[in-house]
Amino acid sequence: MAESPIKKILIIKTSALGDIVRTFPAIVFVRKKFPNAHIAFMVAEPFVELLEPCPHIDEIIPYKKRRNLEDVTGFLRFAMSLRRRGFDMALNLQNTRRFDWLARVTGAPFRSEMIELDRPMDGVEGVFEILRTAGLDPQRRIYEFWFSPDDHLFAQHFLMDAEVLGHHTLIGINPAGGWDTKQWPLDNYARLVDKLAAALPEARFIVFGSPEEAPRALEIASLCRPPVIIAAGKTTIRQAARLIRECSAFVSNDSGLMHVAAIQDIPTVAIFGPTNPAYHGPCREGNIALYKGVDCSPCYKPECTLDMEHNFCINSITVDEAFKAVRQVMR
Repeated sequence: MAESPIKKILIIKTSALGDIVRTFPAIVFVRKKFPNAHIAFMVAEPFVELLEPCPHIDEIIPYKKRRNLEDVTGFLRFAMSLRRRGFDMALNLQNTRRFDWLARVTGAPFRSEMIELDRPMDGVEGVFEILRTAGLDPQRRIYEFWFSPDDHLFAQHFLMDAEVLGHHTLIGINPAGGWDTKQWPLDNYARLVDKLAAALPEARFIVFGSPEEAPRALEIASLCRPPVIIAAGKTTIRQAARLIRECSAFVSNDSGLMHVAAIQDIPTVAIFGPTNPAYHGPCREGNIALYKGVDCSPCYKPECTLDMEHNFCINSITVDEAFKAVRQVMR
């Protein structure tokens, strides 16, 4: 068999959390296709930790947005440093013009091209479509998520401290969503917890989120009847992912952690408002995206422009609908 001319590969995917996670099957594919190549992955600094335990990547190139974009000279210097690396293949999984230009500047003779999706498909398939423009042909999805020994130890200690290790059905709750329009009302989450607790007495609930989102988690805790476990603001991304792996179900707004749960094959119920789950919904079969296709949705707006029925699309999803969906994915 002839030796592959591709010795050095650059994968570009800088953001965001959910989008990066949905490149994981592509990373596995590229490594299997080029087992002896040096694979470098360029990712924004806040997400470097996601790739650190990955056995398929030889090098992580941190992308400092402030350094690399606000200063044109600095950006050009960064681009030239990549060119000197002598990459044979550059895969722009970010699928933006800026990084298409950067991939071309590397001088790699084999490159992906930008695509426009002409039909609904989930994020994993969208990434595979980009790979196909580089002459690659991924067929089968292999889902992996990578952890360090410390991540496993963290999860064990966290659950032991919460007195739920190995003794309860755990249900993850993620009220985060970034945009105001993506956030299902907190009292709905609290009522959902109450309803699930009544139906599943053995269940315990973990509320996730970043440090900035911790107040939302605490408000849910104050509104619902059963005590909940607060993980919001107490974990790194990988630590949160490792806790999610222990859950029997995960309920979330459209967010990065929703994709973290789905890609780990955790039964996921995703609550959608201004975005289209046909493109952004949880991957893997059996998960459910709750979505009301009202006249103005999907609008992809961070703030609702309706005066009379503010955030109508996401607010019209009922607690009963979410409850039934959770029960369905847990079967």
